[in-house]
Amino acid sequence: MVMQDKGLPDKRPIGERIKERFQNWFSTRTQMIVAIGLGLIILLGAFLRLYQLGAAGVGNSYYAATVKSMLTSWHDFFFAAFEPGGSVTVDKPPLGFWLQAISAYFLGVNGFALALPQALAGVLSIPLLYSLVKRPFGVWAGLLAALALAAMPVAVATERNNTIDGLLVFVLLLATWAVLKSVREGRFRYLLLGMFLVGLGFNIKMLQAYMVLPAFYALYFLGAHYGVWKRIWHLAAATVLLLIVSLSWAVIVDLTPAADRPYVGSSTDNSEMELILGHNGVQRLSNLASTNRRMLVGFGPPATLARIGPRDDNRLSSPDYQHGQSPSLSSGDIDRAGNATRSPVNPGNGPGGISDVGRPGWLRLFTRPLADQAGWLLPLALLAIPLILATLGWKWSPTEQQASAILWVGWLLPQMLYFSFTTGLWHVYYLVMLGPAIAALTAIAAWALWKFLQRQHWAGWILIALTTGATLAFQFFTLNSFPQYAHWLIALTAIAWLWGIAFLAWPSQKWTNIAGTLLVSASLLLIPLTWSGLTTLTPSDSDTSIPKAGPSAKFLGIQREGAPAPLSASQQALASYLLANTDPKTYLVGLYNADEATGLILATGRPVLPFGGFLGSDNVVNANQLAQMVTSGELRYVLDNSQLAHSKPQIANWVTNNCSPVAISSVASRPARQAVSFGGFQQGGTLYDCDTINPGTTP
Repeated sequence: MVMQDKGLPDKRPIGERIKERFQNWFSTRTQMIVAIGLGLIILLGAFLRLYQLGAAGVGNSYYAATVKSMLTSWHDFFFAAFEPGGSVTVDKPPLGFWLQAISAYFLGVNGFALALPQALAGVLSIPLLYSLVKRPFGVWAGLLAALALAAMPVAVATERNNTIDGLLVFVLLLATWAVLKSVREGRFRYLLLGMFLVGLGFNIKMLQAYMVLPAFYALYFLGAHYGVWKRIWHLAAATVLLLIVSLSWAVIVDLTPAADRPYVGSSTDNSEMELILGHNGVQRLSNLASTNRRMLVGFGPPATLARIGPRDDNRLSSPDYQHGQSPSLSSGDIDRAGNATRSPVNPGNGPGGISDVGRPGWLRLFTRPLADQAGWLLPLALLAIPLILATLGWKWSPTEQQASAILWVGWLLPQMLYFSFTTGLWHVYYLVMLGPAIAALTAIAAWALWKFLQRQHWAGWILIALTTGATLAFQFFTLNSFPQYAHWLIALTAIAWLWGIAFLAWPSQKWTNIAGTLLVSASLLLIPLTWSGLTTLTPSDSDTSIPKAGPSAKFLGIQREGAPAPLSASQQALASYLLANTDPKTYLVGLYNADEATGLILATGRPVLPFGGFLGSDNVVNANQLAQMVTSGELRYVLDNSQLAHSKPQIANWVTNNCSPVAISSVASRPARQAVSFGGFQQGGTLYDCDTINPGTTP
């Protein structure tokens, strides 16, 4: 192209000038189309994640109670204390909850404020993934990756919840950008930045953040333009930084005297290091570790009690307080057919067990109950691997495209192996970790198929028909488990795919190629997008302790046990009694575990002492410490729902021998096995008054 000096006449042939203007116009129009397309994809992702956000409750009530407690003091904020008295921490690091606490400080402790940081992180992940895929594979591949991530059902469900996995994925995508930039530009400091960000991810969800490290190490070792030993030295130095950032908060906690901080929840020796290696480490790998260490207990019910404002005497009569939920069965306890799946005493059949995540094996991610969460595009993502090899080949000094492929394959395959075969404790929403890799590899597969089509039309056409047809066949097979949607969705998808394949069969016709590509892409995304839409529009299943994508049980017409119901008069009387007979500066009540305490914390904002922490097996206090607390006036009442005698016999014996049962008017006595609960607070046990000087009386 010849540039003319400004002010001089253009003497080039008219055809060349017209061609240049057309190219400029086409380039500008293409940029506008891409910008509009990306904007629409971001808006779609924002709608799926933000519409009716928090409408069905606070999500994981254990985490919600923690955030409410963290707002009561800087001490509780820093240590991520589960309850306002600061007796025990949540079983996760604090960074994700710090962000939730900041949101709740300005917006109040409610479902919207608690889920907002995760939803925003999910929306921001969409343009970030677009930029990561666009550079090596072009804008159209970037747009397809962004759309696939925006419509990923498990991502939508998780990022609409107060679980912190969506925030973790966003931080890891930022780390991915830094490591790719380090490899591409040969700048070691960006590798350090990437590992620093992974360290921040560790302070969101501990070892789960390290699941991307195989991809990062492989990418840098194979792709960085340095000698072998220098690459090894760089990775070693970056690993040291990673460990320093990862363990910084944990070391501070463990170096703080135990008397000056909360008990480390879900640890066996009151240390963050044991929590990292135990409950959040080996227990995630094998159920043997979980079984030998403790019995798995449910998360507790979804609670709508969080929309309580500042403390006032009317909090018990507020509409939100009077619409708690029974924890007899949670969202993870009923399958899509309406069958109860959870046994509260069988880890293999509870949240994180067989009914929740399926049986270990090669087909785990391709069968229910996981296939409809993150599996819709998984076959095409896996087919991207041979397509990449056939299209790009292999070099020991990889190109930018090959380096990007190494990254996403290294992200997907190790995590697939873990989720397919682990027998440890995990939950269905952990599959959000697969989202970026599945979306990126789906787009890369489409890019490779387009290259084949351009080089050898009929061979490429056959390959497109086979790969996309196989992916759709898997989608149809999975969708057959949901007859309410199968017929019309399968028909609509099949029609779009057949027209797309027909258009692509026309050689050397640009408009038919474009139309065919759009129709085939739409057919692949129609079912997962519908699943995400149902997650957003019927949000009760995604707003629970264990979020799941897809239509809610209520929307399917299933009558779930444990549906929201008003508090009974006896439940209100019991809570009112505790509020009326305790000093606001003391503990409201002591009880078995955090599961029972969440509702009271969310409803009243008062300290509630869980003797056994989250699962009931922690040693938050012993019998002697309990006696001292009673003597000093810190605690007066203890609720024993019959579990104390089994898990905390010394505490149970002390309570029985030193405290008096309380009879409360309008509270009917019932056996513990028939206990009725609101927000995790069980009313069916025995309430003891441990003030022997001024024993409790009926108000």
